[in-house]
This record gives sequence, C-alpha cells and structure tokens, in this order.
Amino acid sequence: MRFNYDLLPGERLSFEEIAKRYAQHYPDDKELTARALLSPSTSPRKLVIRAVFAHQESNSPLEDLLFISNDNERKNYLRRFEHYLRQQLPLLYFRRNDEDKKANLWRVIGESRVYAMLDPYSAAAQNLLASRGYKLVLMRQDEEETWWQLFDREAHPCFAQSRRIQFIVVLSTPQHKVPTAVMAGAEVGRQVKAKVLQRASQAEFVAALKARYSGCVITGTRLIDRYSYSWLEACHIDTTENEDGMLADNSVDNGLLLRSDLHRLYINRLLTIDAESGRVRFHPGAEVQENISAFYQDVEGQICALWSAVPPATREKLRNQRG
Repeated sequence: MRFNYDLLPGERLSFEEIAKRYAQHYPDDKELTARALLSPSTSPRKLVIRAVFAHQESNSPLEDLLFISNDNERKNYLRRFEHYLRQQLPLLYFRRNDEDKKANLWRVIGESRVYAMLDPYSAAAQNLLASRGYKLVLMRQDEEETWWQLFDREAHPCFAQSRRIQFIVVLSTPQHKVPTAVMAGAEVGRQVKAKVLQRASQAEFVAALKARYSGCVITGTRLIDRYSYSWLEACHIDTTENEDGMLADNSVDNGLLLRSDLHRLYINRLLTIDAESGRVRFHPGAEVQENISAFYQDVEGQICALWSAVPPATREKLRNQRG
C-alpha cells in the first residue's frame, strides 16, 4: 500500500512539505510535481498514479468528484484511472480551494480509491449530481468536442468557463461518505472510451506523419514551425474500426499528410492516389466535372510531389483501398 501515514487527512501543508514527506517515505520514487492533475508525471505507457492534486476552480466544490478534460497520449488519464478502478489500488489525494491557493497550501484528503467512472451524458452522472443539488448542463458542441457547465443549488456556475469534460471520476475517500447514487465499479461507455482513446492516440499519429513527410504528400506544401499547420492534416487511408469503435490501424504507415482541401476530397472518395505510380486521380461527379477548378485539373495525373517518401507499407494500404 502506497500511503504515507505522515500525511494525515485534514492537514493543510505546502507542496514542498508534502513532497519532502513523500520522498522520505518513498526514497526510490520520482519526485512529486503539482503541475498537473496526476503526480509525478511518468511514461504514458505506465499506469502509475502516485498522487492526485485537484483545484476546486477546475473540479467544483464536490471534493469526491474529478471532472476530466483534455486527456491525451502523455497524460493517459482514462487508462490510469480505469486501472486503479479495476484493481482498487489506493492513491494519495490532495485538494485546494481559493483560500488554500492564496496561502499556497494543499489539504490532505487522504488515501482514496476510484469508486466509479462516468460519462457526463449518462443518467448515472446526472442522477449523482442531482442528488447533491447540482446540475451538469451541455452548453455547446461540435463534431469533436462538447462544452459543459456545472451549476450549484443556487444556479451559480462552478467553472469560470465551460469545460470540455470527457469523463467524471468518482472517488471514495476517508472524508466523504460512500456515494449512494452511483453503482460501484461503473466504467465509462464504449463510445466515450473510444473517443478519448482515439483522440489520445491521434496526437502520436499526427506527430509521426509530420516527422515522415514534413509537407503535403500530393503538392509538397511544407510545414512552417511558427504556424499551427492548419492547412495540413493527418489522413487515415484505411478507416476500418475495431470492436471498441476505434480505428483498427493508427500506425504511421496507414496515414498521409495532405493539404486540408485535398484531405476532404480524399475522404469523400473524390480523389485517389495510384499505389503503383503515385499519380493523383480525381473522380468528381458528372455534375461538377466541368466546374472543377483549374488547379485540380493541373494536378490530375501528376505524380505526388513527395511520392519518394511514401514507403512500401503505405503503398500497400493505398493498393488495398482501390475500388
């Protein structure tokens, strides 16, 4: 069990004091860091949670709940919390409110465990919050993101701004009663999990494609470091999904870096790349054939500018997509 009994529930301590006591108890571990939710930051391939440092301003006055957003490949929050839920492993939990922040202190909640994980859309999440007089409201959404606001009993917003909440972690702690409005061991649904994990792995996929091509495969349009590359996008060749609803192949060999307009044409099957020659072919419908821009007419039949950088494995992917 990884709990330092010198860190007593209810104590208010500086981070330096917490880190000092932790280091004395676990001299072989890495130093704690309070820069992020989980501490210390470790390899994303590891599922270790040594401590959780949560701010009230981003996690509401409900101390046994964590509202998780912006998960990615490095943070790996979903898999870490899921591992601790299934194994019922203990973790150290610290909170701070505005008063604690001004005093530069953290309150020791104590040894805690993950009790459940909830989809913000779910009835379980809404029922749990309603049982405490709170309401989680979807403020807006687009194709990829949802923004939420939590309102208290007086209808006051709990977050300074709407947050892109991906899932909610329910904790069992020494200072709070066991949650009764949610089933112990509940996990986020398949759709939420697929969306979070796919987004996490997408960052690695994009980075690998940028490193391989450094520009649009078709036109050669280059990346410019000082800009955000909005005109270049990562494109999957084979979009087959696995049983979890995620892309079955998220490897760099299953991708191309394309200019945004060409990416749209590719995914809508209006553009193909011949796997043997690297030549670009357009397939607009008869109704738009005459109106296709002069630029696309010029690209038709041309060999991709970066075709020499496309490896055999990627060419095989293109070959399998023909027809």
